[in-house]
Amino acid sequence: MVIIRTLIPLLEIILYLVICIKLCQMRVLVIIITFLCTVCTAWGNQPVQTRPPANFDTEITRDGIQFTANLPTLNAKVGGREPFYSYLWDFGDGHFSYEANPVHNYKLPGSYVPQLYVVNNYDDGPRPKKGTKKVYLASGANEDISISNDEKHFFSTNGIFQIAKNANALPGEDMTLIVGVKTEVKGRIFLLTNEKEYGQEGLVYVDQTTYFQEKILPAPELSDLSNTFASIQKSTLHYSGSPDYGVKEEKNFKDQEAVRYFSKLYNSYKSIGQYEVQSNDGVAQFSFINLDVTPEMLVDTNAIVTITGIFIPEHSFEAYIHKLEVPIVASHDPNKMSIKKARVNYRTFFKKKEHIYKVQFQNDGEGDAKNVRLEMALPKQADISSFELLHLSPQCEECQSMDDTGCWIVTPKGKDSLVFHFKDISLPGSAAPDVNNMDSTRGFIRFKMKSKIIVDNKKFPARTQIFFDKNEPITTNWATGRYKWNLSPIIFAGYNSFMPDLAKREEGLTHKEYGTFGIGIASIAPYRKPYFQFEIYMNVSEYKQYQFVDSSGTVLLENPPTGFDPFEIEYQSFERNFSARNLNLAIVPLHLRYNFSPFVSAGVGVAAMIKWNLNAQENRKYLPYETALYPSIEEEIKDWHNQPGKDFILKPFFDLNVGMVYLGPSLGLRYHFWGSKQQQLNLYLAWRL
Repeated sequence: MVIIRTLIPLLEIILYLVICIKLCQMRVLVIIITFLCTVCTAWGNQPVQTRPPANFDTEITRDGIQFTANLPTLNAKVGGREPFYSYLWDFGDGHFSYEANPVHNYKLPGSYVPQLYVVNNYDDGPRPKKGTKKVYLASGANEDISISNDEKHFFSTNGIFQIAKNANALPGEDMTLIVGVKTEVKGRIFLLTNEKEYGQEGLVYVDQTTYFQEKILPAPELSDLSNTFASIQKSTLHYSGSPDYGVKEEKNFKDQEAVRYFSKLYNSYKSIGQYEVQSNDGVAQFSFINLDVTPEMLVDTNAIVTITGIFIPEHSFEAYIHKLEVPIVASHDPNKMSIKKARVNYRTFFKKKEHIYKVQFQNDGEGDAKNVRLEMALPKQADISSFELLHLSPQCEECQSMDDTGCWIVTPKGKDSLVFHFKDISLPGSAAPDVNNMDSTRGFIRFKMKSKIIVDNKKFPARTQIFFDKNEPITTNWATGRYKWNLSPIIFAGYNSFMPDLAKREEGLTHKEYGTFGIGIASIAPYRKPYFQFEIYMNVSEYKQYQFVDSSGTVLLENPPTGFDPFEIEYQSFERNFSARNLNLAIVPLHLRYNFSPFVSAGVGVAAMIKWNLNAQENRKYLPYETALYPSIEEEIKDWHNQPGKDFILKPFFDLNVGMVYLGPSLGLRYHFWGSKQQQLNLYLAWRL
């Protein structure tokens, strides 16, 4: 890590120089910088849109208190649909309504603080912030309070425990969860938010109501919950979004299965909250939990996050789980397309080979929609022949023939498009005067498809055109999947070959390598973007050289003929045989690469090589002058030397890879050059894991 931090400034400078060279002229760079500064200044000087309050009026009537919203005028987007408000009234006594102007009576006298949450659908302005008002009643209704239709239909998914939302998650705004439970005993509710797979805390807990004496508890540790999970023998799981998915999963646990199941669920989230609920004799009690959606969540717009609630009654062997899917949106539009797990791991994606999408829609007219047609433009990564419907609303069966009615049918349209058709159904309009349940005006399809084997890692967008009967289509947002940034280990195995110049060939120098092995690391190769790669590798090399040296001198004759002491003799020439073996360790701290396609990439960099001399040997055969005294003396005199040591060399290089350059095997050729006419070729196999 120290090496990487040290190299970062150098890498930034080099990248800057590359960009400057690519721009060719410094004046172009100055113009671009000036333009960016101007844009940033203008952006910074833009007025911040203030959120107006969601005001409302109250009036005491014979039936109860009449609540009337007093909201800012809606501004339609240019070319957009007619905007409208959707409502959530928290009456301040644990009851609620989605109606525009509801009537509510309070059972007991006292002071209440009702609150109004609204969402401005299709609107071009800021969303109004929560409105509050204090209401004082001298006397109560002296009878059971009026229960709204929304409360009556709240537990459509699970008759015991359920979660709903007032809005989708728009970064920079807030949202409210309605957590409902029917229990005859005390119990604990756990709320799990911020899935770890998204890598950030996009939902922040703000506060919640305690109308039914709920006791908010500190965030639990997993170790403290082991005994609680161990006692569970059965769980019931429900899914919902907007509206209900109609999914129910039941599990029975033996031994430690429950501990493993709930521990895995617990560990998949970053934020865990819990609170205690009291017995209410099986009558519904609702808690309103306010969450802030952080601006950082914008990076995953058009993805879907899941909020999980768990209700465990006291002294019970059964747990109730509800998973609520929440789309992350860029604007409040009831017609949208979302992708589950919008950021996927490129390394593991092709093992799963699945995309999961959701298209949701709402009839905002006055009459019923009879035919709803969804024309989906899908990414090239999707295999449309593998379409599998998971859930849908309105509920209906697949058409068995073209003459069937009240059913659905899906047909391909071109290479990368599908048409999903709800035939002859009845989807109420939200503007109809007799509609009390807004969920009845909404519909969706949730489906999955397998992926084709496509090696590039570009983003994969999808969108839908929604046709209500013969009206003009509504075009949704782009639901875009992307690959997460990730690191890829690399294994190298290759062979080096020196390219000595002609003079060195004449000197009899030969060089032999015994293979190169190494490892590296880089980002999983981005599509057409420069990226850095770090490598370290080693090999063993051997040098040999033969020379005939025509040079005279003297040398000590240590083994003279019998009867003579060692003495010096003169020689006229000698033969020299030299050999050495080195251990070479190379580090590549600077290597900039670029992918031209999924099958070709190139790079340039510098390798820092340290050479350790393991041993060196030199053998000399001296040829003495012939004399009358020793006419036939011609003795081989050996002069062996061990010369351990080390050298440091910087070797710039160019590199080319052909093969699976994103992930998998590829063949590489690297050309090194350094010193005075020093050249080397390295042919290697690289495997990105």
